[in-house]
Amino acid sequence: MPSTVQTQPHLWRDDAGEVWIDETPYKVTHLVTEHLAHGWSAEALHENHPDLSLAQIYAALAWYYDHAAEVEERIGLQEARAEKVLAELGSQTLRQKLSLLKARRQA
Repeated sequence: MPSTVQTQPHLWRDDAGEVWIDETPYKVTHLVTEHLAHGWSAEALHENHPDLSLAQIYAALAWYYDHAAEVEERIGLQEARAEKVLAELGSQTLRQKLSLLKARRQA
């Protein structure tokens, strides 16, 4: 069973240390990346993710502002992993890339 993050409503931390929003497919890092990259406010995030409540979004943003260094480090690690995968895919065709990505997900 997931553990809640301290006493923060709507958030829980998995065994890998990633902070998630309730029982949704969203990580805090997902919303924070959009918040920073696009300059989206909580309301704009809600418009783009109507399946999340404003309370959930504000909880995620509050977690970020209370733990910015941790969240930004996780975002950096995610970006580094993505860049590594893209580099490994290199000059392959799109069909080859999609096939490789599908195989990785199934592994």
